[in-house]
Amino acid sequence: MAKPASTSKKRKQDEMFKAVRNIGGVIAILGLVGFFYFKTVMSHPPLDPETQCPARPKSVTVLLVDVTDPMNLPQRQDFLNQLDRLVDDIPRYGKLVVVKVDPVSDRLLVPVIVRCNPGSAKDETEMNGNPARLEKLHDERFVAPLKAAYDQLLTASGADQSPILESIQSVALTELNKPSIGDIPKRLVVASDLLQNTSSVSFYKALPDPVPFTNGQDFSRVRTDLRDTDVELWMLQRSDSNQTQPRALPELWEKIIDKEGGKLKRVYTVSG
Repeated sequence: MAKPASTSKKRKQDEMFKAVRNIGGVIAILGLVGFFYFKTVMSHPPLDPETQCPARPKSVTVLLVDVTDPMNLPQRQDFLNQLDRLVDDIPRYGKLVVVKVDPVSDRLLVPVIVRCNPGSAKDETEMNGNPARLEKLHDERFVAPLKAAYDQLLTASGADQSPILESIQSVALTELNKPSIGDIPKRLVVASDLLQNTSSVSFYKALPDPVPFTNGQDFSRVRTDLRDTDVELWMLQRSDSNQTQPRALPELWEKIIDKEGGKLKRVYTVSG
């Protein structure tokens, strides 16, 4: 006996509903796979083979080092400790630029080394990457080259001038104020005895009064734009620090940084 038309129609509707549901499930799975693929690709941007930097880093940190006189043993060790902490603070795809204070004449300063943190094992799991491979890349392409550059950083220059302000101006122009970096976090670390010494501006004989100095012509020539930049000062003590590095010295630098629009986050006196 023939089945009622209503029963046949209902069965066709059920089959059609199941087919639509199956297609919907496939589409949902494909969408989920596509989402995770896109997320993985976006979280692993192409990196420069030497610097390990993406086209646009997640942050920029500039370490400006001014070593005129040789460090004693405690200073050297503490300075290395601070460098290690600084390297550990660089986030994944963050950029670290290391520059030595030097006279700026016919060209701006050239970095000693530029490296980005490609990430480490803690940034990936077996589900979304290869933690062991990433840790190896981190050690060999990021940490090792920076440690190799330490000796160059710690070699005393013996120079008769310390153009600290000019060097800050140089790295601000070449690294911190590039239009391409946009509004990413920026950080400047200055490791120095903080005694600016050039023919036009010298802190050796006597420290200038902060307000007249930062409003004067000599400062206007070397000032720069440090807006949206966090600044740290690592002060290297001299053997005659009681006379040459009074409390007024970091206070003067605080005024200078404020005048340039920066935010002084930390003043650290290197041990020794």
